[in-house]
Amino acid sequence: MDKTMADRLIELREKNRLSQSAVANRLGVTPALISAYEKTERNPSIDKLIALADIYHTSTDYILGRSATDPYAAIIEVKDLTDAQIRILRELVEVMKSPGVLDD
Repeated sequence: MDKTMADRLIELREKNRLSQSAVANRLGVTPALISAYEKTERNPSIDKLIALADIYHTSTDYILGRSATDPYAAIIEVKDLTDAQIRILRELVEVMKSPGVLDD
């Protein structure tokens, strides 16, 4: 099943560990409007869609379903790093994926 825009908004908000209130605060809207976006009751304006992409560190195409994968989910430029630096970076990413690491 293809994900809807609402599914992606929920996924991105949760991935970024943000509440609906936190997102609403950053957008200058009410939490009820964020809830409406996530329930497919309302669609964000172009300005709000761009702001959501910025908040979630993704593209508007991903939110809209025009791209099947989040373009920023796994892109790390390593071309100028040594093999040792790349290994350390990979290890750091694995540590950061661990539950409880840097949880607020």
